[in-house]
Amino acid sequence: MLQVLNNCCSKTYLDMMKHTAMSSSSWNLKYPINLEPKHLKLDIIENDPLEPILAGMAMGLLIQIYDNGGKEFFLPEVSYCSISMKDKHRTDNRHIDHEHDTDYIKILGLLNSDWGPNDGGLFLHGDEVIPMVPTHFVIFDPRVSHCASEITTNKKRLGLDFTVRKKTPTP
Repeated sequence: MLQVLNNCCSKTYLDMMKHTAMSSSSWNLKYPINLEPKHLKLDIIENDPLEPILAGMAMGLLIQIYDNGGKEFFLPEVSYCSISMKDKHRTDNRHIDHEHDTDYIKILGLLNSDWGPNDGGLFLHGDEVIPMVPTHFVIFDPRVSHCASEITTNKKRLGLDFTVRKKTPTP
């Protein structure tokens, strides 16, 4: 399962979230678990809000994604939400999430409103390559191997990801 939803929000909304995230003192190097090298991550929601202001902004963004076609794929119930920070000095490790839990899917988008095609950081999902475009969000099966491609710019790439309950088909 792989779906791209286009133009889910305004670039100004992304800029506000990025500014708020960059001001946080809660960035950590716990991730990826059991893999090296680590990258900066900001945990926003882990069943409950960890960063209240960002959690509210993230839920507002999730509802916009939901209204823009997401309701076909997921329920707007967040079990986890975080922001990862990567740059050209960080090579991503291909990985699988939620290997044994088929009830969840992930949603990924960028907070960089100025990210362009020459900046790199494409989303690789199985054999598919998805350009990361500001205001677009990718809904994907986390049990398929995925990662970001090489980042070719000096900018910091802030990726927002949600883990949400997958919508079960109605009979």
